[in-house]
Amino acid sequence: MSIAAGKLDKRVLIQRPEISKGTLGDIEKNWVDVGKVWANISYLSGREFVKNGLDSASSTVSIRVRRNSITAAITPEYRIMYKGSIFNIQAVLPDSVHSEMINLPCVTGINEG
Repeated sequence: MSIAAGKLDKRVLIQRPEISKGTLGDIEKNWVDVGKVWANISYLSGREFVKNGLDSASSTVSIRVRRNSITAAITPEYRIMYKGSIFNIQAVLPDSVHSEMINLPCVTGINEG
């Protein structure tokens, strides 16, 4: 049984980290685009808090993508970009109902990469 294509209605960008040495010999973390895929994004919960004296907010999000050559390599070190928001992947989980799908529990709003 496959999931309907209409449920995957958000075009997201998958990025992986790339570590390199800066001009002064320091370690730099850059983000490299892996590819764009269709996804389903569900906001599960949110919270507000004070960070460094400023009001902040974070959300827990579930992102589902179809397993393919781009998504097969995703690890929790990767991140997802959608409409200017950064989603930090917490885990890569198989879907118990649809074997062709991957569930990506994410957090947004806390660590921007």
